[in-house]
Amino acid sequence: MNRIQKVSWLMVISISIAVLLSAVTVIVLYYRFGFPKAGAGFAFLGIAGIGGLGHIIFKKDPGPVTCDERDRAINSTAAKAGFGVSYLLFGVLCMGFWEYFRSEGKVPVEILPLIWMFAGLACFFVHALTILILYGRDKTSQGETKCGREQDHA
Repeated sequence: MNRIQKVSWLMVISISIAVLLSAVTVIVLYYRFGFPKAGAGFAFLGIAGIGGLGHIIFKKDPGPVTCDERDRAINSTAAKAGFGVSYLLFGVLCMGFWEYFRSEGKVPVEILPLIWMFAGLACFFVHALTILILYGRDKTSQGETKCGREQDHA
């Protein structure tokens, strides 16, 4: 497993844990105290920041070449997927809140940073997940990649 995959795993795991803890906390606080206080549960989304430390935690791959054309192509495809999902989520959330609050004539300002935050988390999550999927797709059942190099199963 190369450095990019390790960083992607850290990103996927940290964002998943953050979103799960945040959702559970917001739901519990909502049923106990109502929504203004339930917003404190979004603080658990800060755990997702651990994923950003992946480039510091994992050392560079040994050898003169740390990234080849295939790695660049995978990263480019993953970035496009991340931005696409982020844009789609941003639009869905904006239109959803607009429809929900349309009868009142205004959308609460407190919702706008949450929309931005969820779109950003979606971008990073989908980017990391796409990297893992595309690297996994290159493996065959014999343990070799399409390039002919053997994978170490350590």
